[in-house]
Amino acid sequence: MKHHYVPQFLLRRWANAQGKVQNLSVRHGRLVCSARMPEYTGYENGLYAIVASSLGLSPDHLERSFFSPIDNDAAKVLEKFEQHAEITADEHRAWTLFLSSLRIRQPDVLAHLRKQGIALLKATLAERDKDTLPEGWPSTEEWFAQNFPGALDAAPLLHWLPDMIRQDGVMDAFAGLRWWFREFDSAGPSLLLSDLPIHWEGGFHHPGFMIQLPVGPHRVFFGARSAETEQFLDQLPPADLIERINRTSIAASAQRLWALDKEEALALIGANLDILGANVTPFGSIMPTG
Repeated sequence: MKHHYVPQFLLRRWANAQGKVQNLSVRHGRLVCSARMPEYTGYENGLYAIVASSLGLSPDHLERSFFSPIDNDAAKVLEKFEQHAEITADEHRAWTLFLSSLRIRQPDVLAHLRKQGIALLKATLAERDKDTLPEGWPSTEEWFAQNFPGALDAAPLLHWLPDMIRQDGVMDAFAGLRWWFREFDSAGPSLLLSDLPIHWEGGFHHPGFMIQLPVGPHRVFFGARSAETEQFLDQLPPADLIERINRTSIAASAQRLWALDKEEALALIGANLDILGANVTPFGSIMPTG
């Protein structure tokens, strides 16, 4: 069951005339490239699967009920952006939700929730049981295991993951930015797409806070808190800005990058292998373990 942590509607914008994107990664110290259809890259099998059959939930419950609607709404908003059309307040929120989802849907976040999240939940329940359960009664964990097997294992994904994406502080930070796009000549260098597509600089409340998201080989989305940041980025020559964005994408790549042109991407990434993954920070390393 393929669960995409990089949305297919985004990957499709890097597809060539045959509908394939150039998938680049380093294997055994060697940079390799293969052309793939968007549905066959940027995914993990069962990434959002939850073990909750006793609750009547299917393994793709999160994918169908949460991530697919986010991506479908965002795809429609992006089409309007590409047409330079005005968006509604609801569409503004839909794009904000999509931006917020891009980091939280990553494999390292899911791995953290499956391990440390479940351990933290069980430890919290055990601590509460000490003060509330009469002697001899089964623990809350034991009761769930007997009556709803798999429910506690599913809880961090089923409840915490959506809450993390919809967190007010993050949503407000993205929604309150100045949004705009920069478009580049299709005859010039093209942008890369990283497996962690969104990049931000500065703290959420810092005056210099900004985000960038390549949304096509010749188009990038920006959000900035200040007019000064917007002016600085808009005044950069196209070649300099494209280089800056691509180096950021290379540094943010955990496993792979996608490109429109194979030879151009091989040359660019090959020349910057020293920074590949340099800015990758595993989610678990910045979160408490209990």
